[in-house]
Amino acid sequence: AALGAACARIEAVLDGEGSLPPNAHEAYVQALQRAGLDGTPLVERWRAAAETAVREPVAVDPPFQEISFYPAEEPTAMGYAVAIERGQALRAVLALEPTDTVGVFLDVFERDVSGVPRLVASAPEGATYLEFEPPRGGTFVLRVQPELLRSVRVRLTLLRAATLAFPVSDRDADAIRSRFGDSREGGRRRHHGVDIFAPRGTPVLAAADGVVSRVDSTRLGGLVIWLRDERRHSLYYAHLDRQLVRRGDRVRAGDTLGLVGNTGNARTTPPHLHFGLYRRGEGPIDPYAFLHRPPTRPPPLRADSSWLGRWARLRIDTRRVGSPLAETTRFERHTVVRVLGAAGRELRVRLPDGALASLRDAELEPLQRPIAELALPEGAPLLARPALDAPPRAEVTEPRALAVLGRFGGYSLVRGASGAEGWVADGGQGAVFRP
Repeated sequence: AALGAACARIEAVLDGEGSLPPNAHEAYVQALQRAGLDGTPLVERWRAAAETAVREPVAVDPPFQEISFYPAEEPTAMGYAVAIERGQALRAVLALEPTDTVGVFLDVFERDVSGVPRLVASAPEGATYLEFEPPRGGTFVLRVQPELLRSVRVRLTLLRAATLAFPVSDRDADAIRSRFGDSREGGRRRHHGVDIFAPRGTPVLAAADGVVSRVDSTRLGGLVIWLRDERRHSLYYAHLDRQLVRRGDRVRAGDTLGLVGNTGNARTTPPHLHFGLYRRGEGPIDPYAFLHRPPTRPPPLRADSSWLGRWARLRIDTRRVGSPLAETTRFERHTVVRVLGAAGRELRVRLPDGALASLRDAELEPLQRPIAELALPEGAPLLARPALDAPPRAEVTEPRALAVLGRFGGYSLVRGASGAEGWVADGGQGAVFRP
Protein backbone atom coordinates (compact mmCIF):
# COMPACT_ATOMS: atom_id res chain seq x y z
CA ALA A 1 0.00 0.00 0.00
CA ALA A 2 2.84 2.37 0.88
CA LEU A 3 4.54 1.67 -2.46
CA GLY A 4 1.30 2.24 -4.33
CA ALA A 5 0.77 5.58 -2.57
CA ALA A 6 4.34 6.62 -3.39
CA CYS A 7 3.83 5.72 -7.05
CA ALA A 8 0.61 7.75 -7.12
CA ARG A 9 2.41 10.82 -5.73
CA ILE A 10 5.10 10.55 -8.40
CA GLU A 11 2.50 10.34 -11.18
CA ALA A 12 0.57 13.28 -9.77
CA VAL A 13 3.66 15.48 -9.90
CA LEU A 14 4.48 14.40 -13.45
CA ASP A 15 0.90 14.81 -14.66
CA GLY A 16 0.84 18.33 -13.29
CA GLU A 17 3.90 19.31 -15.27
CA GLY A 18 3.01 17.86 -18.65
CA SER A 19 5.69 16.24 -20.79
CA LEU A 20 9.23 15.92 -19.50
CA PRO A 21 12.18 17.86 -20.97
CA PRO A 22 14.72 15.97 -23.11
CA ASN A 23 16.73 14.73 -20.11
CA ALA A 24 13.86 12.63 -18.78
CA HIS A 25 15.91 10.83 -16.12
CA GLU A 26 16.90 14.03 -14.32
CA ALA A 27 13.36 15.39 -14.61
CA TYR A 28 12.05 12.20 -13.03
CA VAL A 29 14.47 12.64 -10.11
CA GLN A 30 13.16 16.20 -9.65
CA ALA A 31 9.61 14.85 -9.64
CA LEU A 32 10.57 12.40 -6.90
CA GLN A 33 11.90 15.30 -4.86
CA ARG A 34 8.71 17.34 -5.28
CA ALA A 35 6.64 14.28 -4.37
CA GLY A 36 8.44 14.20 -1.03
CA LEU A 37 10.10 10.85 -1.76
CA ASP A 38 13.72 11.92 -2.10
CA GLY A 39 15.83 10.45 0.67
CA THR A 40 13.58 7.46 1.21
CA PRO A 41 15.36 4.07 1.13
CA LEU A 42 13.56 3.05 -2.07
CA VAL A 43 14.56 6.19 -3.98
CA GLU A 44 18.10 6.09 -2.63
CA ARG A 45 18.48 2.52 -3.93
CA TRP A 46 17.09 3.62 -7.32
CA ARG A 47 19.58 6.46 -7.54
CA ALA A 48 22.43 4.23 -6.37
CA ALA A 49 21.53 1.67 -9.05
CA ALA A 50 21.72 4.43 -11.69
CA GLU A 51 25.20 5.48 -10.54
CA THR A 52 26.48 1.91 -10.33
CA ALA A 53 25.30 1.13 -13.87
CA VAL A 54 27.49 3.95 -15.23
CA ARG A 55 30.43 3.24 -12.94
CA GLU A 56 30.46 -0.55 -13.45
CA PRO A 57 29.05 -1.30 -16.92
CA VAL A 58 29.37 -4.55 -18.81
CA ALA A 59 31.50 -4.33 -21.97
CA VAL A 60 29.55 -5.40 -25.07
CA ASP A 61 30.40 -5.53 -28.77
CA PRO A 62 27.52 -4.61 -31.13
CA PRO A 63 25.57 -6.03 -32.78
CA PHE A 64 24.30 -7.01 -29.35
CA GLN A 65 20.90 -8.00 -28.03
CA GLU A 66 19.83 -8.76 -24.48
CA ILE A 67 16.48 -9.59 -22.92
CA SER A 68 16.42 -8.16 -19.40
CA PHE A 69 14.06 -8.26 -16.45
CA TYR A 70 13.75 -5.25 -14.14
CA PRO A 71 11.95 -6.21 -10.89
CA ALA A 72 9.57 -3.69 -9.33
CA GLU A 73 10.63 -4.53 -5.77
CA GLU A 74 14.36 -3.96 -6.37
CA PRO A 75 15.44 -0.77 -8.22
CA THR A 76 17.70 -1.81 -11.10
CA ALA A 77 19.69 -0.17 -13.89
CA MET A 78 21.86 -1.77 -16.57
CA GLY A 79 25.04 -0.24 -18.01
CA TYR A 80 26.59 -1.25 -21.36
CA ALA A 81 30.06 -0.01 -22.38
CA VAL A 82 30.51 0.25 -26.16
CA ALA A 83 33.56 1.35 -28.16
CA ILE A 84 32.58 3.72 -30.98
CA GLU A 85 34.91 4.98 -33.70
CA ARG A 86 34.69 8.47 -35.05
CA GLY A 87 32.29 8.36 -37.98
CA GLN A 88 30.04 5.75 -36.36
CA ALA A 89 26.78 6.19 -34.48
CA LEU A 90 25.45 4.14 -31.58
CA ARG A 91 21.84 2.98 -32.01
CA ALA A 92 19.81 1.62 -29.09
CA VAL A 93 16.33 0.18 -29.61
CA LEU A 94 14.03 -1.04 -26.83
CA ALA A 95 11.02 -3.35 -27.00
CA LEU A 96 9.04 -3.40 -23.76
CA GLU A 97 6.63 -5.80 -22.09
CA PRO A 98 4.21 -4.41 -21.01
CA THR A 99 4.40 -1.73 -23.66
CA ASP A 100 2.05 0.95 -22.36
CA THR A 101 2.59 1.27 -18.62
CA VAL A 102 6.33 1.62 -17.99
CA GLY A 103 8.69 4.49 -18.68
CA VAL A 104 12.30 3.49 -19.38
CA PHE A 105 15.11 6.03 -19.48
CA LEU A 106 17.95 5.83 -22.03
CA ASP A 107 21.10 7.88 -21.36
CA VAL A 108 24.64 7.85 -22.77
CA PHE A 109 27.72 8.81 -20.75
CA GLU A 110 31.35 9.43 -21.61
CA ARG A 111 34.20 9.35 -19.11
CA ASP A 112 36.62 12.27 -19.26
CA VAL A 113 40.36 11.93 -18.60
CA SER A 114 39.72 11.93 -14.84
CA GLY A 115 37.28 9.05 -15.16
CA VAL A 116 34.25 11.14 -14.18
CA PRO A 117 31.19 10.19 -16.29
CA ARG A 118 29.63 12.97 -18.33
CA LEU A 119 26.12 12.81 -19.77
CA VAL A 120 26.35 13.27 -23.56
CA ALA A 121 22.96 12.08 -24.90
CA SER A 122 19.48 11.22 -23.65
CA ALA A 123 16.31 9.90 -25.24
CA PRO A 124 13.20 12.05 -24.70
CA GLU A 125 10.51 10.95 -22.28
CA GLY A 126 8.61 7.95 -23.63
CA ALA A 127 11.14 7.20 -26.39
CA THR A 128 12.33 3.65 -26.99
CA TYR A 129 15.04 4.64 -29.51
CA LEU A 130 18.26 6.59 -29.15
CA GLU A 131 20.92 7.38 -31.74
CA PHE A 132 24.14 9.07 -30.68
CA GLU A 133 26.98 10.16 -32.95
CA PRO A 134 30.06 11.16 -30.94
CA PRO A 135 32.29 13.92 -32.31
CA ARG A 136 35.30 11.72 -31.58
CA GLY A 137 35.90 8.05 -30.92
CA GLY A 138 35.92 6.51 -27.48
CA THR A 139 34.09 4.19 -25.08
CA PHE A 140 30.60 5.23 -24.12
CA VAL A 141 28.18 3.82 -21.55
CA LEU A 142 24.52 3.36 -22.32
CA ARG A 143 22.37 3.27 -19.18
CA VAL A 144 18.91 1.68 -19.21
CA GLN A 145 16.67 2.22 -16.17
CA PRO A 146 12.89 1.98 -15.72
CA GLU A 147 10.73 4.07 -13.41
CA LEU A 148 10.31 3.03 -9.82
CA LEU A 149 7.87 0.33 -8.73
CA ARG A 150 7.37 -1.13 -12.20
CA SER A 151 8.35 -4.59 -13.34
CA VAL A 152 9.25 -4.69 -17.01
CA ARG A 153 10.85 -7.08 -19.47
CA VAL A 154 13.05 -5.28 -22.01
CA ARG A 155 14.63 -6.43 -25.26
CA LEU A 156 17.57 -4.11 -25.96
CA THR A 157 19.29 -4.07 -29.35
CA LEU A 158 22.58 -2.17 -29.71
CA LEU A 159 24.09 -1.44 -33.12
CA ARG A 160 26.91 0.56 -34.62
CA ALA A 161 26.01 2.44 -37.80
CA ALA A 162 27.89 4.36 -40.49
CA THR A 163 27.04 8.06 -40.53
CA LEU A 164 27.53 8.60 -44.28
CA ALA A 165 25.76 6.95 -47.18
CA PHE A 166 28.07 5.03 -49.50
CA PRO A 167 29.13 7.39 -52.34
CA VAL A 168 29.12 4.88 -55.24
CA SER A 169 25.92 3.22 -56.44
CA ASP A 170 25.54 -0.52 -55.77
CA ARG A 171 28.89 -0.70 -53.99
CA ASP A 172 30.00 -1.05 -50.39
CA ALA A 173 33.25 -0.96 -48.43
CA ASP A 174 34.44 -4.14 -50.16
CA ALA A 175 35.02 -1.97 -53.26
CA ILE A 176 37.61 0.15 -51.40
CA ARG A 177 41.02 -0.89 -52.71
CA SER A 178 43.21 1.90 -51.35
CA ARG A 179 42.92 3.19 -47.81
CA PHE A 180 43.65 6.45 -46.04
CA GLY A 181 47.34 6.94 -45.27
CA ASP A 182 48.67 4.64 -48.01
CA SER A 183 51.98 5.72 -49.50
CA ARG A 184 51.98 7.78 -52.71
CA GLU A 185 54.82 8.90 -55.04
CA GLY A 186 57.42 6.68 -53.40
CA GLY A 187 56.52 7.85 -49.90
CA ARG A 188 56.65 11.58 -50.67
CA ARG A 189 52.99 11.97 -49.69
CA ARG A 190 50.13 10.06 -48.13
CA HIS A 191 46.74 9.14 -49.53
CA HIS A 192 44.14 11.50 -48.04
CA GLY A 193 41.05 9.46 -48.81
CA VAL A 194 39.83 6.09 -50.03
CA ASP A 195 39.62 4.78 -53.62
CA ILE A 196 36.37 3.02 -54.52
CA PHE A 197 36.61 1.02 -57.74
CA ALA A 198 33.61 0.61 -60.06
CA PRO A 199 32.97 0.53 -63.82
CA ARG A 200 33.19 3.77 -65.73
CA GLY A 201 29.87 5.60 -65.68
CA THR A 202 28.66 4.17 -62.35
CA PRO A 203 26.66 6.88 -60.51
CA VAL A 204 28.53 8.79 -57.82
CA LEU A 205 26.16 9.71 -54.97
CA ALA A 206 25.87 12.35 -52.29
CA ALA A 207 26.98 10.70 -49.02
CA ALA A 208 25.00 13.21 -46.95
CA ASP A 209 22.54 16.05 -47.25
CA GLY A 210 24.33 19.26 -48.13
CA VAL A 211 25.23 21.98 -50.63
CA VAL A 212 27.58 21.66 -53.60
CA SER A 213 30.34 24.14 -52.77
CA ARG A 214 32.64 23.64 -55.77
CA VAL A 215 32.63 22.01 -59.21
CA ASP A 216 36.05 22.14 -60.83
CA SER A 217 38.80 20.49 -62.90
CA THR A 218 42.27 20.09 -61.42
CA ARG A 219 45.54 18.47 -62.46
CA LEU A 220 45.52 15.82 -59.71
CA GLY A 221 41.82 15.22 -59.18
CA GLY A 222 40.61 15.70 -62.75
CA LEU A 223 36.89 16.45 -62.66
CA VAL A 224 36.06 17.08 -58.98
CA ILE A 225 33.10 18.04 -56.81
CA TRP A 226 33.09 19.38 -53.26
CA LEU A 227 30.02 18.95 -51.05
CA ARG A 228 29.52 20.75 -47.73
CA ASP A 229 27.33 18.63 -45.44
CA GLU A 230 25.26 19.50 -42.37
CA ARG A 231 27.99 18.26 -40.01
CA ARG A 232 30.31 20.95 -41.41
CA HIS A 233 32.40 18.35 -43.24
CA SER A 234 33.67 18.91 -46.76
CA LEU A 235 33.22 15.80 -48.95
CA TYR A 236 35.63 15.54 -51.90
CA TYR A 237 34.85 13.53 -55.06
CA ALA A 238 37.68 13.17 -57.63
CA HIS A 239 38.54 11.49 -60.95
CA LEU A 240 34.94 11.80 -62.21
CA ASP A 241 34.03 11.02 -65.79
CA ARG A 242 31.20 13.58 -65.68
CA GLN A 243 29.87 16.19 -63.25
CA LEU A 244 26.05 16.38 -63.07
CA VAL A 245 25.56 19.17 -60.51
CA ARG A 246 26.43 22.84 -60.25
CA ARG A 247 27.82 24.97 -57.45
CA GLY A 248 25.10 25.97 -55.03
CA ASP A 249 22.86 22.96 -55.71
CA ARG A 250 21.25 21.54 -52.58
CA VAL A 251 21.28 17.74 -52.58
CA ARG A 252 20.02 14.90 -50.42
CA ALA A 253 21.93 11.77 -49.47
CA GLY A 254 21.69 9.34 -52.41
CA ASP A 255 21.29 12.02 -55.11
CA THR A 256 23.55 11.54 -58.16
CA LEU A 257 26.43 14.03 -58.36
CA GLY A 258 28.43 12.59 -61.26
CA LEU A 259 29.84 9.42 -62.82
CA VAL A 260 32.88 7.30 -61.98
CA GLY A 261 35.91 7.86 -64.23
CA ASN A 262 39.70 8.11 -64.13
CA THR A 263 40.44 11.74 -64.93
CA GLY A 264 43.36 13.72 -63.51
CA ASN A 265 46.36 11.75 -62.31
CA ALA A 266 44.27 8.52 -62.39
CA ARG A 267 44.45 8.23 -66.21
CA THR A 268 46.62 5.12 -65.99
CA THR A 269 44.45 3.33 -63.39
CA PRO A 270 41.07 1.58 -63.70
CA PRO A 271 38.04 3.85 -63.15
CA HIS A 272 37.41 4.67 -59.50
CA LEU A 273 36.17 7.38 -57.18
CA HIS A 274 38.64 9.04 -54.86
CA PHE A 275 36.54 10.04 -51.84
CA GLY A 276 37.97 12.42 -49.24
CA LEU A 277 36.62 13.89 -46.01
CA TYR A 278 37.84 17.18 -44.53
CA ARG A 279 36.98 19.46 -41.63
CA ARG A 280 38.10 23.07 -41.34
CA GLY A 281 40.91 23.48 -38.86
CA GLU A 282 41.64 19.77 -38.86
CA GLY A 283 42.47 18.74 -42.40
CA PRO A 284 41.89 15.30 -43.90
CA ILE A 285 40.00 12.65 -41.89
CA ASP A 286 40.00 8.91 -42.55
CA PRO A 287 36.53 8.34 -44.07
CA TYR A 288 36.49 4.55 -43.75
CA ALA A 289 34.52 4.31 -40.48
CA PHE A 290 32.04 6.87 -41.85
CA LEU A 291 31.32 4.56 -44.82
CA HIS A 292 31.79 1.00 -43.53
CA ARG A 293 28.51 -0.75 -42.63
CA PRO A 294 29.09 -2.79 -39.42
CA PRO A 295 27.10 -6.02 -39.09
CA THR A 296 23.52 -5.59 -37.85
CA ARG A 297 22.45 -9.12 -36.86
CA PRO A 298 23.13 -9.95 -33.18
CA PRO A 299 24.19 -13.48 -32.25
CA PRO A 300 21.14 -15.70 -31.68
CA LEU A 301 19.86 -16.09 -28.12
CA ARG A 302 20.93 -19.54 -26.95
CA ALA A 303 20.74 -18.97 -23.20
CA ASP A 304 17.55 -20.17 -21.49
CA SER A 305 15.49 -16.99 -21.05
CA SER A 306 12.97 -18.84 -18.84
CA TRP A 307 15.37 -18.09 -15.96
CA LEU A 308 14.65 -14.34 -16.25
CA GLY A 309 13.51 -12.85 -12.96
CA ARG A 310 14.09 -16.07 -11.01
CA TRP A 311 16.35 -16.67 -8.04
CA ALA A 312 18.81 -19.51 -8.51
CA ARG A 313 22.09 -20.83 -7.13
CA LEU A 314 25.34 -22.05 -8.64
CA ARG A 315 25.56 -25.82 -8.81
CA ILE A 316 29.35 -25.75 -9.34
CA ASP A 317 32.35 -23.56 -8.51
CA THR A 318 33.14 -21.31 -11.47
CA ARG A 319 35.22 -18.36 -12.63
CA ARG A 320 33.22 -15.97 -14.74
CA VAL A 321 33.28 -12.37 -15.94
CA GLY A 322 31.65 -9.93 -13.54
CA SER A 323 31.45 -6.16 -13.19
CA PRO A 324 33.24 -3.82 -13.64
CA LEU A 325 34.66 -4.18 -17.13
CA ALA A 326 36.25 -7.55 -17.91
CA GLU A 327 36.86 -8.47 -14.27
CA THR A 328 37.03 -12.22 -13.64
CA THR A 329 35.63 -13.40 -10.31
CA ARG A 330 35.49 -16.78 -8.60
CA PHE A 331 31.99 -17.85 -7.58
CA GLU A 332 31.50 -20.71 -5.13
CA ARG A 333 28.97 -23.48 -5.43
CA HIS A 334 25.57 -22.63 -3.88
CA THR A 335 26.07 -18.85 -4.36
CA VAL A 336 22.61 -17.26 -4.65
CA VAL A 337 21.92 -15.10 -7.72
CA ARG A 338 18.96 -13.51 -9.47
CA VAL A 339 18.80 -13.77 -13.26
CA LEU A 340 18.22 -10.37 -14.86
CA GLY A 341 19.36 -10.76 -18.47
CA ALA A 342 19.96 -13.20 -21.32
CA ALA A 343 22.24 -12.50 -24.30
CA GLY A 344 23.83 -14.99 -26.68
CA ARG A 345 24.95 -17.93 -24.55
CA GLU A 346 25.20 -15.91 -21.34
CA LEU A 347 22.85 -15.05 -18.49
CA ARG A 348 23.41 -11.81 -16.63
CA VAL A 349 22.87 -12.31 -12.90
CA ARG A 350 22.85 -10.06 -9.89
CA LEU A 351 24.44 -11.20 -6.65
CA PRO A 352 22.82 -10.36 -3.31
CA ASP A 353 25.26 -7.44 -2.82
CA GLY A 354 24.14 -5.88 -6.11
CA ALA A 355 27.17 -6.86 -8.21
CA LEU A 356 26.52 -8.19 -11.71
CA ALA A 357 28.12 -11.17 -13.43
CA SER A 358 27.74 -13.30 -16.55
CA LEU A 359 27.08 -17.04 -16.19
CA ARG A 360 25.93 -19.97 -18.34
CA ASP A 361 22.51 -21.46 -17.66
CA ALA A 362 24.14 -24.89 -17.22
CA GLU A 363 25.90 -23.50 -14.14
CA LEU A 364 22.61 -22.73 -12.35
CA GLU A 365 20.02 -24.78 -10.52
CA PRO A 366 16.70 -23.88 -8.84
CA LEU A 367 16.49 -23.08 -5.14
CA GLN A 368 13.78 -25.63 -4.33
CA ARG A 369 15.92 -28.47 -2.94
CA PRO A 370 17.55 -27.56 0.42
CA ILE A 371 21.31 -27.98 0.69
CA ALA A 372 21.35 -28.07 4.50
CA GLU A 373 19.22 -27.57 7.60
CA LEU A 374 19.73 -24.90 10.22
CA ALA A 375 18.15 -24.73 13.67
CA LEU A 376 17.48 -21.25 15.08
CA PRO A 377 15.71 -20.15 18.25
CA GLU A 378 12.15 -18.83 18.08
CA GLY A 379 12.09 -15.10 17.37
CA ALA A 380 15.43 -15.07 15.54
CA PRO A 381 15.33 -12.49 12.70
CA LEU A 382 15.46 -13.44 9.02
CA LEU A 383 17.19 -10.54 7.25
CA ALA A 384 16.18 -8.95 3.95
CA ARG A 385 19.78 -8.98 2.70
CA PRO A 386 23.02 -10.76 3.62
CA ALA A 387 24.35 -7.81 5.62
CA LEU A 388 24.54 -6.86 9.32
CA ASP A 389 22.61 -3.61 8.78
CA ALA A 390 19.83 -5.28 6.74
CA PRO A 391 16.29 -4.91 8.14
CA PRO A 392 14.45 -8.07 9.26
CA ARG A 393 12.08 -9.53 6.68
CA ALA A 394 10.52 -12.07 9.06
CA GLU A 395 11.37 -14.03 12.19
CA VAL A 396 11.45 -17.65 13.24
CA THR A 397 7.99 -18.55 14.59
CA GLU A 398 8.57 -22.11 15.74
CA PRO A 399 11.65 -24.02 16.91
CA ARG A 400 12.19 -26.40 14.03
CA ALA A 401 14.93 -26.76 11.43
CA LEU A 402 14.94 -24.26 8.56
CA ALA A 403 15.88 -25.27 5.03
CA VAL A 404 19.10 -23.68 3.74
CA LEU A 405 18.62 -22.73 0.08
CA GLY A 406 21.95 -21.07 -0.73
CA ARG A 407 24.81 -18.95 0.54
CA PHE A 408 26.57 -15.65 0.02
CA GLY A 409 29.28 -13.77 1.88
CA GLY A 410 29.09 -15.61 5.18
CA TYR A 411 25.29 -15.75 5.20
CA SER A 412 22.75 -18.47 4.42
CA LEU A 413 19.40 -17.98 2.72
CA VAL A 414 16.83 -20.01 4.68
CA ARG A 415 13.16 -20.88 4.37
CA GLY A 416 10.89 -21.69 7.31
CA ALA A 417 7.98 -24.12 7.47
CA SER A 418 5.57 -21.22 6.80
CA GLY A 419 7.42 -20.33 3.58
CA ALA A 420 9.05 -17.18 4.98
CA GLU A 421 12.56 -16.61 3.59
CA GLY A 422 15.46 -14.51 4.78
CA TRP A 423 19.18 -14.38 5.45
CA VAL A 424 20.99 -15.43 8.62
CA ALA A 425 24.67 -15.24 9.49
CA ASP A 426 26.52 -18.55 9.21
CA GLY A 427 27.46 -20.26 12.47
CA GLY A 428 23.92 -20.74 13.81
CA GLN A 429 23.05 -23.73 15.95
CA GLY A 430 22.41 -27.16 14.52
CA ALA A 431 23.60 -26.80 10.91
CA VAL A 432 23.37 -30.21 9.28
CA PHE A 433 24.84 -30.37 5.76
CA ARG A 434 23.46 -32.86 3.28
CA PRO A 435 25.77 -34.56 0.78
